[in-house]
Amino acid sequence: MDHSELEMKFTILDTETTGLDPLQSTVIEIAIWTVEDGKVIDKWATKVKPSRQDLALAQKVALEKNGYSANPEAWSGAPSWLDIAPTVARKLRKTMPVGHAVHFDLAMIRACMERHQLEEWTPFRGLDTMALAIEHLSPLGLRSFSLDRIRQWFGWSLEGAHTAEQDVADCYRLFRLLHQAGPMTRARIRAGRWWRSKR
Repeated sequence: MDHSELEMKFTILDTETTGLDPLQSTVIEIAIWTVEDGKVIDKWATKVKPSRQDLALAQKVALEKNGYSANPEAWSGAPSWLDIAPTVARKLRKTMPVGHAVHFDLAMIRACMERHQLEEWTPFRGLDTMALAIEHLSPLGLRSFSLDRIRQWFGWSLEGAHTAEQDVADCYRLFRLLHQAGPMTRARIRAGRWWRSKR
């Protein structure tokens, strides 16, 4: 990977879905932030209204985790995938997608495009912040690398977790911390954890 590309322009991506199988599940919330020259220049997020068939195939645990079960009315006025597909494709075109388990998000987006017989372009690869966390945080003792576990490990708030926009915000925070991290960064992380343990 050319690190200079990430210093110029990339996107931070997250999806919330009705399940884990791209062939039977769909995206019900998506957030994409565009970062250029180290600054967030665009924030875009939306809920996506699922069909009855989507809900019939949905996994209960997924809908509970992302908040659909508790408040389905929040999706009542949301756009469909057909409505947002051109925007999603435009925002991801010619950028490096960055996300936590980003291969899952990209697979879900491609499946939604194909299900609706759309020819909108979606990248196949991106930079995975989970891989960055494994590389840099496992030497410091972290053994589970879900975004929730990482939040807890750093002492970050869990408020808003499993909404696409908050997950994107924390993914970007993690990326900024770990991208090109060296020994000094790891020393600061270790010192910060020690200090929080003493408070």
